[in-house]
Amino acid sequence: MTTNDPVSRLVQAWAAFDESLRSGSGFDEPAYDALTAALRGCATAWARLDAVPRLGANVLVDVFPATEANAALYGGEAADRIVRAAYELHALAGRCVELPEGQG
Repeated sequence: MTTNDPVSRLVQAWAAFDESLRSGSGFDEPAYDALTAALRGCATAWARLDAVPRLGANVLVDVFPATEANAALYGGEAADRIVRAAYELHALAGRCVELPEGQG
């Protein structure tokens, strides 16, 4: 794994976004944009694979519950934005593991 492969980009982007929320720094739009781009990159890179890398799967499993839980640290519109992001990230994570058309 290099620092420029899809899994590394995903792990780094997730760590930055999650840390901004957990630390109370607020919703970091550039970190969120990097995370959504990394998820899209993984979806493309993994589209024809029979299995996804374990580290990538670890992030996919954590993205929704951790992001949604972080919303409790905030109130009002900030909390609403975080919950919306959780669902957007959940949808992108699903794209990373969806079966190609005609399979399954």
